Amino acid sequence: MRDGRPAISLSLLAFALVVAATTATIVLFAVMQFVTVPRISAMAGGATPFDLRLTGYDRGEALALLEALGAAGRAEYLRVQLRIDDAFAPLYGITLSLALAEILGRAGVGRFLAFALAFLVVLPVAGFDIAENAAIAEMLRRPPDTVDAATVALASFRTTAKWALAGGAVTVALIGILLANRRIDRKYDA
Repeated sequence: MRDGRPAISLSLLAFALVVAATTATIVLFAVMQFVTVPRISAMAGGATPFDLRLTGYDRGEALALLEALGAAGRAEYLRVQLRIDDAFAPLYGITLSLALAEILGRAGVGRFLAFALAFLVVLPVAGFDIAENAAIAEMLRRPPDTVDAATVALASFRTTAKWALAGGAVTVALIGILLANRRIDRKYDA
């Protein structure tokens, strides 16, 4: 403490935590996009991994991917990709919520409401991502011919829900950016 004040302010500490979380989110995203996803896709003969199938998949498509991956590819997907994604989901849930709260705040939404809306919009995406990973893991652990239609349907639903909610979050962010820009324009026109 100096002069009765803490040596590090809480706002500086909060900023450092946000920077660290954002950096970790970007690093994990880059690892997935440039290392693990291409590797899994290559192991599957160029097929798209479950996580990236925006419109979902049926049992036939799931079994084809599981067979194409082979035992080694399924193990890689389960032990590497899903573990990274399980760490990535909560990190992006937090960092994107904070970014959206900032956008909404600049659009004129009150501080508390901006944070509440941002977390309400983004955290379900992360939640479905984690739930999707659990369902995909269930498929990867089983021999392909034992994966039933209900397991595939659950995994596919969670995948499509994740992407639909992500689309909603992007839409909210774009609307916030447009409103923030209009607010800035009005400020300079005055």
